[in-house]
Amino acid sequence: MCGFGGVVDLRRGAPASLADVAAALSHRGPDARHEWREGPCALVHCRLRVLDLSERADQPMTSERTRVVVVYNGEIYNFRELRADLEAAGRHFVTRSDTEVLLAGYEAWGPDVFARLRGMFAAAFWHPDERRLVLARDPLGKKPLAYALSPDRIAFASTVGALLPMLEHAPPVSRSALDCYLGHTVVPFEHAMLEGVEKLPPGGFLEWRAGAVRTGRFWQVPAAPADPAMPAGDAAIELERLLRQAVRRRLESDVPLGLFLSAGFDSSLVAALAAEEHEGRLVAVTAGTAGSGYDERSVAALVAARYGLEHRLVEVPALSAAPLPMLLAELGEPFGDSSILPSYDVARAARREITVALTGDGGDEAFFGYATFRGVRLGQRYRRWTPAPVRRLLRNATSGATREGWLRRAGALFEYGAEPIRDSYRNRMGFGPRARAELLRGPVAGHRAEHIYAERLDRFRALPDADALRRTFFETYLPNDYLPKVDTATMAASLEARSPFLDVDVVEFALSLPEATAFPGGQLKALLRPLVARLLPREVLHRQKTGFGVPVSGWMRGPLAGALEEFVFRRDTAMAAMIDPAAARRVYAEHTAGADHGTRLWSLLCLGVWAAVVLERRWPAAEPLPVARAGAAVAA
Repeated sequence: MCGFGGVVDLRRGAPASLADVAAALSHRGPDARHEWREGPCALVHCRLRVLDLSERADQPMTSERTRVVVVYNGEIYNFRELRADLEAAGRHFVTRSDTEVLLAGYEAWGPDVFARLRGMFAAAFWHPDERRLVLARDPLGKKPLAYALSPDRIAFASTVGALLPMLEHAPPVSRSALDCYLGHTVVPFEHAMLEGVEKLPPGGFLEWRAGAVRTGRFWQVPAAPADPAMPAGDAAIELERLLRQAVRRRLESDVPLGLFLSAGFDSSLVAALAAEEHEGRLVAVTAGTAGSGYDERSVAALVAARYGLEHRLVEVPALSAAPLPMLLAELGEPFGDSSILPSYDVARAARREITVALTGDGGDEAFFGYATFRGVRLGQRYRRWTPAPVRRLLRNATSGATREGWLRRAGALFEYGAEPIRDSYRNRMGFGPRARAELLRGPVAGHRAEHIYAERLDRFRALPDADALRRTFFETYLPNDYLPKVDTATMAASLEARSPFLDVDVVEFALSLPEATAFPGGQLKALLRPLVARLLPREVLHRQKTGFGVPVSGWMRGPLAGALEEFVFRRDTAMAAMIDPAAARRVYAEHTAGADHGTRLWSLLCLGVWAAVVLERRWPAAEPLPVARAGAAVAA
C-alpha cells in the first residue's frame, strides 16, 4: 500500500523536485520515498512496505527489458499465480514483490493484464522510448487516482490532495461538482471540485501519448444476472468457496496482520474464515463508544473468543471531530460522511499492533444488507397497486417531514413509489434540488445532482428495483463514499485495509444471481445466513443491524456550533463565495427548532473546512477542528 504521483511535461521537461507531492503522500507510504526522472517525466513513490520488505522491491521500478517504469498503489492478491504463469513463459524474477509481477505481466500482456488482476490497485506505466503513459484503476475503485491534463502535459497522483502541487494554476471550483456534493455529501468520481481535475473511473484506464488521450473501461458492473437458475443451496455453497478463497488471498503479509471486527455478519464472517485459514496470530480490533447505541464490543467479543483472536477494544470519544481538517487535506476534496471519523480512530488504534487489517466492507452492497433495499422493493409493489394520482398526493403530503420518525420513513416510501425508481430515487442524506438552489443562489444551469443515480438506474431498468439499486450502489455509493472513506481513514494512519467481500470473483458471483435468489421475500443477506448460523454465535445471527453512528445532529446543536460560525457562516471566505451564508443559517435555525438536518449541516461544515484548509490555506491541516464549550449555540 503506497502513494504515488508524477508529471509528464513535453514543453518544459520534468520538474526538479516532487517534494511537495511526497509530503502530501507521507502517511500513505512512511517506509520509503524515491523519485525518478528522465526527460519530460518525473515520478515519486512513497511506500508502506507489506510484501518483500527489502529496498529492491521499492518503487519506481524499471524493467531492464523494455525500460518501462511503474509506480503503483495497492496489493495484487493473485500475484503468485500470475508469477507462475510468467515463469513458465521464461520470465525471471529478482524480488518477492507483487510490483515486479505487475510490471512483468504488463510487459507480457499489455493492458489485458488489468482484467487478470485480483486485488486493489492504481498504477501508472511510463514508456520513455515512446513517451507514452498508461494509467489504470481497480474494478471497484478501492484505490484512488486523479489527474489533470493541459496541452503537452499530464499530472497524476494517488489523491487530489497530492495532485494539487503539480497543477500549473489555481483552478476555480466546479459548480456542477459543488451541486453534486450538496446532493450526495460527497463528490462523485465523474466530477472533481476543482475545474480541470479528473478522476479515473473504477475499472478504467487512460493512455496518454504526446498529448493525445484514449480512455476506456476494462470492467463494469454487469447489467443483468448471468445464472438465474442456480438453486439457493448451491449458491450458498459456491459463495462460501469464493469467500474462503478471497480471505485466503488476503492473508499473505510480511508485516503484522489482523482485522476489524464488529458484531455484524460481514466482519464476523471474515474473522471466522480468517481464523480457520490462518495459522498465525490474529489481532481483532473492535470500536465502540460507552453509553451510546452503537457499542458492539460485547457481541464482537463472543466471536473473538470462539476463534481465539487477540481482541482489542477501542473507545471512540463521543466527540471525535478534531482530525477533520487533516483528513480533508488528505483527500483534497470535501467529504461529508461523518463515519470517516470513527474509522480513522479505529485505524489509528489498530496501527499500534498491525499494519494490515481485513474488513467486512462490501457485504451490504453485494448481498442486500441495507433496509433501503426493502424500501424500494416495497415501493415497487406500492407503485403497482396504487393509482398515480394517489401516489403523488401522498408523496406531496409527506415530502416536508424533517423530523425522525414514522412520518419521515413513510415519506421515503411514498417518494420511492411515486414514480419509476430512476426518476424517484435520490440520496436522502443530502440536500434536495430546491434547497441546493437556495444555497447556491440559483440552480446550476444544465446540471442536476440526481443524474448520478438516475443514469445507472436507467441502465438497469429491466431489473427489479432492489437489484437495480444494488448494482447502482456498486457504481455510486461504494466508489464515491464508502471506499474513499476507508482508504483515507486507514491510509492517514499508515494502515492497509483489505476487503474480501469486494474480491472481484465474489462480486461477480453475487451479481450473477437474480433478486429472487439473493433477496427472497425481501430478506436481508439471505445467502449469508446459513454460513452465519454455522460459523458464528447465535447472538450475531439474531442481532439487529446498527452500524457505527456518529451523533452529528447533537454536535451541530452544541459542541460544533463555533465551528459552524467559523467555517460556514462567515461572509469573508471562499465558502461564502460558494454557499449563501444566510441560506445556511436558515437550515441551522430549522435544525435547532427540532428538524433533523444534522447530516446536511455536517456536509456544509466539511465543505467550509475544506475551503479553509485547501483553497484559502487559512487553517492548517494539522490544527484540530475547534470545539465549542458545552451548550454553546449559534445565533439564528
